[in-house]
Amino acid sequence: MPTPRTKLFVCALPLWMTACDGGPSTPTSETKKTEPPAKVEAKVEAKTETRTETKVEEKAEAKPDDKAAAEPAKPAAAPLTVTAGAPGPAFIAVEKKGIVRLDGGKFTPVSGADTGSYKQLKVGADGKVYAANYSQILRLDAESATVVAGEEPRMPNTASDYAVAADGQIWVAAFSAIDHFDGKAWTSEPVSVLALAADDFPQAIAVDRAGKPWLVTSQKVFAREGDAWQPVDLKPAKARSPYYLTRAALAPDGSVYAMGMDSVFHLVDGQPAKKLKLGGTSSYTEISVSADGHLALIDVDKVTASDPAGKLRALRSGKNFTKGSIWAVAADDSGRVWVGTDAGLAVIGPDGAKNEWPSGAAPEIAGEIKGILVVGSGPAALPGAGEVRKGGLKGAIVDNDGKPVANATLEVCPNPSFIYTKTPCADQAVRFTGKTDAEGVWTFVEVPLGEYGVAVKVGSKWQTTLGFAMNGAMKEGEVFDIGSIKLAEKK
Repeated sequence: MPTPRTKLFVCALPLWMTACDGGPSTPTSETKKTEPPAKVEAKVEAKTETRTETKVEEKAEAKPDDKAAAEPAKPAAAPLTVTAGAPGPAFIAVEKKGIVRLDGGKFTPVSGADTGSYKQLKVGADGKVYAANYSQILRLDAESATVVAGEEPRMPNTASDYAVAADGQIWVAAFSAIDHFDGKAWTSEPVSVLALAADDFPQAIAVDRAGKPWLVTSQKVFAREGDAWQPVDLKPAKARSPYYLTRAALAPDGSVYAMGMDSVFHLVDGQPAKKLKLGGTSSYTEISVSADGHLALIDVDKVTASDPAGKLRALRSGKNFTKGSIWAVAADDSGRVWVGTDAGLAVIGPDGAKNEWPSGAAPEIAGEIKGILVVGSGPAALPGAGEVRKGGLKGAIVDNDGKPVANATLEVCPNPSFIYTKTPCADQAVRFTGKTDAEGVWTFVEVPLGEYGVAVKVGSKWQTTLGFAMNGAMKEGEVFDIGSIKLAEKK
């Protein structure tokens, strides 16, 4: 199906700032593009090294008399099926840019999912690859994406997580309900049937290969028995409670993993719950399981990886891959670990060898990487890294009355931190520092394509934006104007 034209227009960006002494602030002016103006006095600290050639082609709309209109429709895309150990593509979900496929030595946006925000790339119990946004579930086929649920009939609730059974039926965990789609209609159960505590909510869901759904809440696990949800006893696993469960994943043998803050439970129907041996105290936020049983988990500033035999290794930010906040992780059957950070994408082999694409080196994946999924052993050929694509950023700092703030110190980096020892951007691989001019305007050129936050020093304290969503429209060779950022009112 033809790719629609994309138009960008941004008004009143929801760019909140929080001062160290409290108080929100928002930008006030329209966002616009400008020709590169003169630089303000600035210090630039950027560690970058690559480039990938990318051509963007805009397809013209077909007219009734076009020859193309007379061509027969293409057959439906063949579903992509996961086979353990076999080569396959990697899929990368990037905020606002949709899903990008890495295969054949190149990055390619996935038709039908090439814009917007997607989450929870996963393999269903049917062996097919899926992704979800806030209102739809899509199957990722050989060259495109196909909506399998959410168009008509619409999903009853916004999904926190979803799972696809071997027969194609879909289960959804939502904040206030558990939804089920049998291929024709949705049914919904309120979470009140679970009798949860006031601070306990559905977090994740999985369906084992035998067809049994497993529901994960913040503190409990339930298995579907007939038409009812029955609690699963986690005490035999001897894990520390409270569990703070957040994720569920399909294990390679068709059973289920449930991930908590410092434990991963292995759940097999009819057997006591077990805890995986993954080392000492941890704080897990994401889990990835490959088809043959390789695991990768985000653990603050490192990735804990395990092979099918249980051999562990720790991959540390700043040591095994370029330093940055870890956003997404994936394991493949060849033993490689894929890591998405605010510094870019890295692939680390079982021998420690790595391939990296800094932000801007591959424009298709420049931005916040929301998820990664690798099919089988992944792509055999990875694209090389070339020169980083660069543009510019511009904005203005105003006070609570809308007056320009001159000579203000500011930093721009992918992920300004709210907790720091020096400055919010001091530990970032890509960092720009400078001051505003007499009109409160700041400009940085030669900025790698990506998404950035801004930190402004007011007196002895810093105010920091909440992050990365403002600069997704950066283009090579152009300065992107993010508009005015209003400082928080002093209290």
